[in-house]
Amino acid sequence: MNSPAYLVIRVHPDTQDGVDEYFRSIATVANYKGGIEIGSALATNVEIFEPGSIPFATLIIKWPEGEQSAIVFWNCIEHQSIFRRIKFKDNIIAFVAQGLPEEGLPNDPTPTIASYAPNTFTDNKNEVCLIIDGVILKTEIIDKYREILFEIMIEKKSYYTVITLTEGINLLHGTWKEDIFAISKWPSMKNIHEFWYSDKYQNEGIPLRTGAGKFSVIAFN
Repeated sequence: MNSPAYLVIRVHPDTQDGVDEYFRSIATVANYKGGIEIGSALATNVEIFEPGSIPFATLIIKWPEGEQSAIVFWNCIEHQSIFRRIKFKDNIIAFVAQGLPEEGLPNDPTPTIASYAPNTFTDNKNEVCLIIDGVILKTEIIDKYREILFEIMIEKKSYYTVITLTEGINLLHGTWKEDIFAISKWPSMKNIHEFWYSDKYQNEGIPLRTGAGKFSVIAFN
């Protein structure tokens, strides 16, 4: 079972100048090397859902062949030449996250693209990325919370491309100290709003997970 990997590059919102150029340069080289840009946004175009989340400028590149391809790209001469020239290295966090297999997770309730009928997502160019990471304090409560979350996700035709614990993260630059990282895809920002502000999520989901973890949740096209 071959699983893709995702290179995630974040830049702290204190940095504005040069970020767009850096992301465009990386995406161009990555495309030449076999990577696929999944989404990118400057800090000003990121929407915060969980209070206290940091609106990092974010670039996500998928590597269908897996983690090693992402690492080879990060260390390649072309990328390192670009990286050496930027002046905001201290504000960058970069890591490779283990992705979910395209064929889904047999006998697992986690929504993946394989949870839906073929051709459900024939036009996914406008899909929105919802990025979640955080610290889990009470695992048993989070497990119950996910039952509610997964039910809503299926209803809204959302699915995960990444949902991994720390062992699925390969840190390349900066600091990342969370327990979990996830990327879910949604048909539109409207669908995310309908999910987040629904009665079920606001009155059942959020109260259940309150105190069971600390999370960051941001989204962008």
